[in-house]
Amino acid sequence: MNKKALIDHQLCLAVCAGVAFSLSTACSGADEPDEPVASHASEIIGGELAEASPWAVQVFDVRGSTGDFYQCTGTLVAARWVLTAQHCIADEGETSAVRFGSNTYLAGQRVAVDAVEVPSAAADIALLHLTEDADGPFVQLAAATSTAIGSDATAYGWGSEGTPLVMAPSLKKAILHIDSRYSDEELLATGVTGSGWSGDSGGPWFVDGHQVAVFSGVNGQDGTNLHARHLGVDVARHRAWIDATIAGGPTVHPSNQVVLHDLSNFSGISQSFGLGHHNLWNSTIIGDNRASAIKVPAGLRVTAFIHHDFGGEVRIFTSDTDLVAAGFNDELSSIVVSNASDPQMDVVTFYEHANFSGESFLYGVGPAVFLGGPWANWDQRVSSVRVPPGFQVTLYDWFLQYSTGSRVLTTDANLAAQSFDDKTRSFLIERQ
Repeated sequence: MNKKALIDHQLCLAVCAGVAFSLSTACSGADEPDEPVASHASEIIGGELAEASPWAVQVFDVRGSTGDFYQCTGTLVAARWVLTAQHCIADEGETSAVRFGSNTYLAGQRVAVDAVEVPSAAADIALLHLTEDADGPFVQLAAATSTAIGSDATAYGWGSEGTPLVMAPSLKKAILHIDSRYSDEELLATGVTGSGWSGDSGGPWFVDGHQVAVFSGVNGQDGTNLHARHLGVDVARHRAWIDATIAGGPTVHPSNQVVLHDLSNFSGISQSFGLGHHNLWNSTIIGDNRASAIKVPAGLRVTAFIHHDFGGEVRIFTSDTDLVAAGFNDELSSIVVSNASDPQMDVVTFYEHANFSGESFLYGVGPAVFLGGPWANWDQRVSSVRVPPGFQVTLYDWFLQYSTGSRVLTTDANLAAQSFDDKTRSFLIERQ
């Protein structure tokens, strides 16, 4: 899953350049050229060179033999943990690594990242777990009860100035004024002595020596504006999650639960689910249309839907599956976890032959049309339908309610007996 695109979509942003709020994410990543980070060098916008800041972190995407690609700024918050923005973390086919201990771009100790934790898919904040300890120092975080509105803050980053994707040769800092809230968990600020841009995402805003925000996006930045508007994720609102994550360590999922991963190699952000019905809202950790792999313990079955509330196209999984390879990447919006031996009670099944035989497909709540498009091969081909208790299926001989003929089913049916064999061209599934 492309996290950069996901977060941009959630905040109504265009990656690294576009306008919607209008904010552009301050990452260096989604549209960057395919060249190694060593070619990047310049200064960030305004501000001044930072004092020695061994707690400051450079976050990289690692692309196999191609090497490290700089993405964002971050901060050391504990021996094994880096705080940054969620849209900075590795995408499909990548891993993450960090450097810290030096203000110089591309310098400092390099350590790989082996786990990523987020509070939800919607929050642009993340904790990266390191494979080895950092000596520190570690930043002090704002208390959960603190408020930063009305304060001047010092922002730090290696972000670019003038030319996107060309990073500062040394860490810089600038003063921002925190004006107000953008949402319950986000702050708005205005540049005073300088402004962030591409590459500054994930970096800290400090007030009185405490990190109060994680830099997420910037509005009105063209490479010259020292007074652009900034979006930062409020650390105070996430302090309880940060503390609990550091204390508890990387998530360990129960062995008897289904686990969804946002990377196809069963890594990255993940969330487990027990028996039952689950909507994958963006308030959940994995989020909507984000899963790229699924782990299914023996004896369980996952009924996966492309729409919320268990609607639309359906796939069934009874074993670990790479969803990219299966052609179902970033499609899941709701799932039902059940015992594999349980009867299938959550979908309607359509068959090409009478007596529930031949080729078939499953569908959840909602409409579908066979008139052209991906379902055209089922046009006027359905001969029998299995309808679980509690469902109502309306079959149409043309385009849904504009049809001249229809049949309503509430139980399993052979359509020849309904004088509707090979006549279905669209349908609507509803719960009664």
